[in-house]
Amino acid sequence: MLKEKKNSGEKSLHDARRIRRIASAIIPLFFLSLFLAAFIISAANDMYAFVKPEGSVKLRMSGDESLFSVSQRLEEAGVIGNPLVFSIYTMTRGAGDKISGFEGDIELDSSMSYREILRAFS
Repeated sequence: MLKEKKNSGEKSLHDARRIRRIASAIIPLFFLSLFLAAFIISAANDMYAFVKPEGSVKLRMSGDESLFSVSQRLEEAGVIGNPLVFSIYTMTRGAGDKISGFEGDIELDSSMSYREILRAFS
């Protein structure tokens, strides 16, 4: 009888350690998932202009800027929210040279999607 109590105590200690190990793996994954979900939702909102304020912005482009510097200027002007995501989107569409080489004035609206912004640079 005494032996059974000892084994059940070891078993409950083993179960508690197992639960702690599982929790120590799940909790960071949960917070990583939250972070990634928030980033994806934010990027999708910016990319497709689901919920963006309206406002007109006029920029003068010199034609000798890098794609990322143009993206940063668009962010400062309030047209986009994430210059890195915009740069990647632009490169995947093959429009990086078109935007970085654009010279002149351009009028954009802060409620434009990335696709509409690329069309404005055409």
